[in-house]
Amino acid sequence: MNFIKAAFLTCFWIGFLLGHGAAARSLVIGTISDETVKETRTFLPFAEFLAAQLQDEGITAGEVRIARNIGHMAELLSKGEVDVFVDSPLVSLAVRARCGSRMVARRWKKGVAEYHSVVFVRRDSGIRSLEDLKGKVIAFEEAFSSSGYILPRHTLAAEGVQFSALSGPRAARPGAAAGYVFSGDDENTIEWVLRGVVDAGAMSLNGLRKRAGDDFASLEILYKTESIPRHVVSVSPATPAGLSDALLAALASMHLSDEGRRVLHGFEKTTKFDAIPERTREMLDEFEEPVTAIIGGK
Repeated sequence: MNFIKAAFLTCFWIGFLLGHGAAARSLVIGTISDETVKETRTFLPFAEFLAAQLQDEGITAGEVRIARNIGHMAELLSKGEVDVFVDSPLVSLAVRARCGSRMVARRWKKGVAEYHSVVFVRRDSGIRSLEDLKGKVIAFEEAFSSSGYILPRHTLAAEGVQFSALSGPRAARPGAAAGYVFSGDDENTIEWVLRGVVDAGAMSLNGLRKRAGDDFASLEILYKTESIPRHVVSVSPATPAGLSDALLAALASMHLSDEGRRVLHGFEKTTKFDAIPERTREMLDEFEEPVTAIIGGK
């Protein structure tokens, strides 16, 4: 009997340990980029630190997954191949619309929790109101830039500005609408406005002040958008509530330890994470439909 009992207990513990091991898995953090190696190096220490804080949730390691575009990230999240998605809030909204991901935290990047975009012109342009943009050309940065395209275009459209895409800054200007082009870079946007290649430009106010330098005095702010978070953290729709809550707690406490602050600094000089304020959530919810209409699921 003792032999049978010992054999039974041995089989029980082997089964328990195997079952416990099967439940253990990696925490996979993702973002969207075409610079896979660079982003992986940036995100991996962050993923590994969080994984170490979530061992009670069955997490044993941290991994990084870089998606090609919005549609690819939505697919990875919906399949549970990515657990945590870190990106700008407007891109995150487009992803959420496709897969049902949930925003759980706000990222303070370089000490800044939120930002707003501005539309700017040369002081001597004669443009004094949004109505004056009719028949003019505005330069945005690129199609997936939250501060340099999505946010300013959405808010201007809400103010009644109609847009017409142009093939380039020298193309024929529209009559009743504002023509727009992509400069590819904030510095190009500023230079094009200063040289008169385009009539107006759009980007974050902090970016404009930083990049314009002494030329800032030659520019005038025509319009300022509402503020939105710099970045947000989203989780897969398959993520259990317990893991989601534990993740938020781990993120919110990172800045309280020396090791956490070291990892945050290496993660593009992140200051801390916190919960998304309710008013900010409401505003982002209002943005989802028009933002998705602008950038679709590419």
